Amino acid sequence: MKYTIDQKHIRHINQRIILDRIVQTESISRATLSRLVHISKSAMTENISALLGTGIIEEIGVGPSHSTGGRKPILLKFNRNYAHIVAIDLNYTDPIFVLANLGGDIINRFTIHITPSSSYETRLVLVKNAVSALIASADLQNSENLVIAISSPGIYDPVTGLLRINNQFATWHLPELSQELGSIFRTQVLVVNDVNAAAIGELNYGAGKGMRNLLYISCGLGLGAGLILNGALYEGSCSGAGEIANFIVPDVKNMHLEQLVRMDTLLENLRKMPEEELSEITKNPTQLDFQQVVQAWKNGSQLVNRQLDQIAHHLGYAICNMVSLLNCDCVIFGGEYRIFCDRLLPVINQMIQQHAFHPVDVVASSLSQDSGIYGLFSLASEQIFDRLCNTAGVQRKDNGF
Repeated sequence: MKYTIDQKHIRHINQRIILDRIVQTESISRATLSRLVHISKSAMTENISALLGTGIIEEIGVGPSHSTGGRKPILLKFNRNYAHIVAIDLNYTDPIFVLANLGGDIINRFTIHITPSSSYETRLVLVKNAVSALIASADLQNSENLVIAISSPGIYDPVTGLLRINNQFATWHLPELSQELGSIFRTQVLVVNDVNAAAIGELNYGAGKGMRNLLYISCGLGLGAGLILNGALYEGSCSGAGEIANFIVPDVKNMHLEQLVRMDTLLENLRKMPEEELSEITKNPTQLDFQQVVQAWKNGSQLVNRQLDQIAHHLGYAICNMVSLLNCDCVIFGGEYRIFCDRLLPVINQMIQQHAFHPVDVVASSLSQDSGIYGLFSLASEQIFDRLCNTAGVQRKDNGF
């Protein structure tokens, strides 16, 4: 498709380039910026003035004199506290709530327990109270520059309001939740697929830092993949890229990959074991939960190890095929099953070394449960930066961002 680019578009691009460079440095002068980004001094002056007007950057005093003499340069710095982000990760049994500034510095965080049987109305109240507590803990006003970012399983299209999600998460009613939170706190609510958010988090802050092509696998409550291709998130034509839960497994009828490896299946398979074997894990099989399984594994349970080995082989086939297809730099493994990496990854890596066209390492997520949180920081910041550069010079900070 061919289209024209007007001056406003060019100004937006230049301001994003300038802002990104300032964000990456502790402080920098206009002259140094001009040299690094190859923008004329006049254009630099105009764009810096517009960004200063929003408050996203600040002048912080003078730097050292140039070797050739002349006036000392005025230094510019990114204002990390210009805006704040409330990140909510619904991927885990106990949702994680975090408040951070625009620079990703965490101000407060906690989890809340929500029972699986809780109604949507109860969940909304709990989430609203949690967000209010975060805002109050930093003495922020609801109307202050704030974005709420939520990561959750499933695919949500905010334009059409369509949501495709597993039944276990359907009670969250994400379209309604995002709209109500936006109305209550008078701000934008960003909803992101949980695995995509985790992939972005690992790319920018974790085990994938500096890589261009990576595959993030999340396994536990559910199963999914996040794809980073050429340094950017790949979501596919209908935002469904990475939905590996529906992979067909050879020689297993009427079951998809997720059904074989997810937490519910692990617990169900263990509960079916002979009582004398299961007694090493629990005295009451009907009450067996994931934490008991984790503790039994840490204690060296061979019963749990046999189940994990089966899961590792199912995952290994799928990951090996994806590695050959994508030719990525690395595979990062996260989700609730990350805790089992010492058992799972040797099996998976051995399969990849034997069968993948171009073998790469599968490594544990370095951010653990926080992969999605840091991904939300990145995505929310990008949205704020884009909106600012679209409006810089048109509206001031007191009109919002």
